[in-house]
Amino acid sequence: MNERNRIILKLILSHIILPVVLICIPLAIINVSYLLLSIVQTVFCILFFSGYWEFFGFKFKKLYLLSLEIVLLILFAQKEFTAINVHFDILLLSLLSIIQAYLIIIFIKIIIVIYKNDKEKLEIVFPLRNGKYLVTDGGNSKISRLMNYHFYSYIHRKKKTNHSMLYATDIVKIDADRKRFLPKHNEEYPIFGENVYCPMEGLVVKIENGINDNEPFAGKYPYNTGNTVVIRNGNYYFLLGHLKKGSIELAERETVKQNDLIGKIGNSGFSERPHLHMQLIESESEDFWHGKGICIQYQGKNLYKNRVIIMD
Repeated sequence: MNERNRIILKLILSHIILPVVLICIPLAIINVSYLLLSIVQTVFCILFFSGYWEFFGFKFKKLYLLSLEIVLLILFAQKEFTAINVHFDILLLSLLSIIQAYLIIIFIKIIIVIYKNDKEKLEIVFPLRNGKYLVTDGGNSKISRLMNYHFYSYIHRKKKTNHSMLYATDIVKIDADRKRFLPKHNEEYPIFGENVYCPMEGLVVKIENGINDNEPFAGKYPYNTGNTVVIRNGNYYFLLGHLKKGSIELAERETVKQNDLIGKIGNSGFSERPHLHMQLIESESEDFWHGKGICIQYQGKNLYKNRVIIMD
């Protein structure tokens, strides 16, 4: 099975089939407990905040999860107004309690990623214009892998770059007129070719501009950030990666200001579909890949997963 089909299968299983199976369990059990219903509710909340809804669309997300919520509310009401004497095995109740406690911890971590105000952070100018953009991975990835995969990623840990990627952020563009599910060509992704603008002022210390763009979901990507610009300001290094081959407008040792044009979005390097990868690193040396990831904020809020940003 190729990578594209594997991802499609994974998304359908986790976002469509799993919720339906979960809602069918209390539907099939007459003497259902509040605890079981609350477990299903917690899973729905986790999926709402941390799911990869980029591929399904937000209209589908709202209608689909709303439908499941209505069914779940009916089950809660049925439980409330149906007088049934239920006797549950203590072991089953203990198991369900452990599962629910674990899910609640996961959900709390998600909320922390969204609202935690780190002491060390940088407010940026958003690097994209004219459209609706979606953060697909973002926030403190050490706290919640579901919100941001970068820190716990096997390949990043193996290469020992995961600490610098603590707050690494991936961004795509939302276009309601494009309905295709995981398109096969870069040009079919609305963010491909979009202009990227400088998020902070500083000195350009690294440029890579000659890496070919990948075919979406083709597999076997080189382990790098593709066509990349790195801007230094003091001990801060701001990296923007996966840019389009030959699109970068800057030169090394050039001083840049906020809103200066950098290049265009591509699909180069370790990237399965067109998106913008950016991360802020604190490092006392030019070996920034082994530095410390720093929180990135826009308009005073974290760039957390599934945050939508509208730019005029």
